[in-house]
Amino acid sequence: MILVDIGNTNFHIYENGKIYDIKKPEKLNDKVYYISVNEKKEKEFLRLNPNAVNLKNYAEFKSGYKNLGIDRIMACVSIQNGVVIDAGSAVTIDVMKEGVHQGGIIAPGLFAFKEAFAKISEVLKVKYIKTDLNKLPQNTNEALIYGSVGLIVNQIKSFEGPFYFTGGDGEFLAEFVDGIYIKDLVFRGMKKVIKEKL
Repeated sequence: MILVDIGNTNFHIYENGKIYDIKKPEKLNDKVYYISVNEKKEKEFLRLNPNAVNLKNYAEFKSGYKNLGIDRIMACVSIQNGVVIDAGSAVTIDVMKEGVHQGGIIAPGLFAFKEAFAKISEVLKVKYIKTDLNKLPQNTNEALIYGSVGLIVNQIKSFEGPFYFTGGDGEFLAEFVDGIYIKDLVFRGMKKVIKEKL
């Protein structure tokens, strides 16, 4: 069984317990289950994998949030209580209480901040490193980190944990709020749906 999370930037693949990313779709030689937030990439993927099963059709999820992305649903579906942070191209923050989605927010991801700073001025090049967000920045790089990571972290801290992180920048952000990083959180949700519905 192969699981595929089609994102805005990459195709995230879960195969034999390993996770890897590819930029272009490939023919996969096994039973394939997928989710997608990118219609164009999904069409490209299905040309090569026409028998892949879209799990969006099987996900049952309690939420009053309209048009909640399937990637966010899958990240949340295995969390009963807590805050789920998926830090990829965008950073999504979703609150779960007793298995019910309470709502959530979307913010730019770290790479989007990095690109935005560079467009303002070529001297505003940020290097993301662990920084003490409890003291006023003393150089430009710290100021840029505080203006991006700090905004995201302060938003996360406005909710009550525990905090569960996933996504490409999830491990980095988890260090700032004593969070739990789960690399395969979306795939855990996909496996849960497969087990319960298929």
